[in-house]
Amino acid sequence: MAAGQTQLANRQAVKDSYDYVVVGAGAAGCIVAARLAEAGAEVLLVESGGSDDLPQVRTPGLWFTNIGGPLDWKFRAAPSPHVNNRAVPLAMGHVLGGGTSINAMLWVRGVAQDYDDWAQQGCEGWSFSDVLPVFKELEDWEGGANQWRGAGGPLHICTTHAPHPTASAFIDAARQMDVPILDDMNGPMREGAGYSNMSINRDGSRASAARAFLRPALGRPNITLLLNTDAVRLLFKGSRCTGISLHDANGLRHIAARREVIVTAGGIASAKLLLQSGIGAANDSRRLGIAPVVDLKGVGHNFQDHPLLFGVTLQCKGEFPPRSMNSNAVEAAALVRSDSAVSRPDVMMVLQQVSVVTPEIRAAYGPPPKNGFVISPALVRPASRGRYRLTSADWRQAGKLDAGFLATEQDLEATARCIELCRELGQQQGFDGVREAEAIPGRPLDKAALRDFARNATISFGHPVGTCKMGVDDMAVVDPQLRVHGVGGLRVCDSSIMPSIVTGPTSAASHMIGAKAAQMILRTA
Repeated sequence: MAAGQTQLANRQAVKDSYDYVVVGAGAAGCIVAARLAEAGAEVLLVESGGSDDLPQVRTPGLWFTNIGGPLDWKFRAAPSPHVNNRAVPLAMGHVLGGGTSINAMLWVRGVAQDYDDWAQQGCEGWSFSDVLPVFKELEDWEGGANQWRGAGGPLHICTTHAPHPTASAFIDAARQMDVPILDDMNGPMREGAGYSNMSINRDGSRASAARAFLRPALGRPNITLLLNTDAVRLLFKGSRCTGISLHDANGLRHIAARREVIVTAGGIASAKLLLQSGIGAANDSRRLGIAPVVDLKGVGHNFQDHPLLFGVTLQCKGEFPPRSMNSNAVEAAALVRSDSAVSRPDVMMVLQQVSVVTPEIRAAYGPPPKNGFVISPALVRPASRGRYRLTSADWRQAGKLDAGFLATEQDLEATARCIELCRELGQQQGFDGVREAEAIPGRPLDKAALRDFARNATISFGHPVGTCKMGVDDMAVVDPQLRVHGVGGLRVCDSSIMPSIVTGPTSAASHMIGAKAAQMILRTA
């Protein structure tokens, strides 16, 4: 109540300037804005989407109804021959909380080597030993604190307490395939199968970044949250970012940032804002009629995501057991190597307690059974890289993404092998109690058919990263302090800064990036 009244008053009296302007209220932005405000700074947080006070956000078991709906940006990658000329959709949250308000609530840190790789690429301070304390500080892990996990933090992390029959069958089947069974898939994350870590509160509601971090800060008079407000472009005096131009129902307005502008708009929108503000390849900017501010050719490059397949579909034996609305319908997964020659896990088998396939798979294999469920292959260490670019100087235009899904032989081969692993898993005795038969593909596939299945079944796992890469090389966009190269007063602090994508869903890493960014900003304030 107090927070609502405070925010109503703040929105009615928006100021001309703030210490910090934070653009995007997703996983990272909610944490950055809240922590800067808690430290006493005057903060404006700008979110393009609307309120998260909706049953489809609060209720974990409804998350998949958000995908492709009004809370999703409904962005699509450009058609690509690598996925049979399909325009693959990328689910991204267009609502307070961003992806943490619409996704499957999977809390997966990635393996330690992911972060050590960042450090080896010149990102000092981002090794696993550097980021582990940040992860632990965020967490309220139901299993209690230990050398890997944190307890008592703002974000409650749990596993399912009453596994769906398909989830327990998945674990049994993985054991029969000699996949190690893990008590805690983050303790540390490593090769094996287990029940998924989920960001779900003790009362069974979604623990989004907005709920866990931002809402407790909104009663403070020194933070203002603007919803349904678009960032049009960054403002500069010379090479220093001095503020931002915003658009809402009342039109355009300019807001100054006395200290910094912090861009936390996500894997696509952060690069988009930089590009439409003249930060990018100067020749590309000029061709679109945008005055270059700094010639930073890496902006928009290095795009990465996890291809996820819909998928190996099993028909349930009898009626499908009801799913709990307090769980996320993705209760179990296995992180494995696609081939014994691979040194680190590179694919996941993901249980999805829903029956859904792509339109192309439906056309080729028929509709999925109503009482079915899916074992989805996912490529979690893709070699492919894509690029996002503007198609117009008009900020209302979405731009173009060449996503690079399955664009390398390595990625296609690993994905094909993962399909075979998922089919093998589905035939284990562990599934005998819940599986009537494999419905899709439902027949033998030769190598060519298997690859065609991969191309037609691929969707985005909803983990866009990398377009504002952190590093010190010529293609880096931000330095290890997340300051944009060649520009003062501007940082990017979200999933777009990942030099290489983590091995698994990216929500946890995005939370960590936000929390670590807040520490860095406050140290230099």
